Amino acid sequence: GISVASGIPDFRSPGGMYETLRPELITATEKQRRLMEINPTSVVSTEMFFQTAFPYLEVRRPFILGVRDKIWKPTIAHYFARLLHDNTGKLTRVYTQNIDGLTNAVGLPDDKIVSVHGTISKVACEN
Repeated sequence: GISVASGIPDFRSPGGMYETLRPELITATEKQRRLMEINPTSVVSTEMFFQTAFPYLEVRRPFILGVRDKIWKPTIAHYFARLLHDNTGKLTRVYTQNIDGLTNAVGLPDDKIVSVHGTISKVACEN
């Protein structure tokens, strides 16, 4: 994805979160750890999150703190979308699966961004 160039680790690439996940180090039940060993994607599942948020928050802590501290900066690809909007008026929408908020950070109008998985730049409680 375009945010990997910012230094944000992704989930699926070699060396990504799923490959480097260490369930034995995560605050979780034995059953949850076994599930993460079999299927690393379970650590980000809503089912596990609603049982206990610890596994998700532990593996995503560096990302969450990095976004908060603005460690990662938008890439040229993020700015290209802004240029399309500002200079040509031809940008209809940006559909992004990234939750990092970097698409928002370049100053695109909110109505031009569809954050498919949500964005950490706008968090709301589901309760």
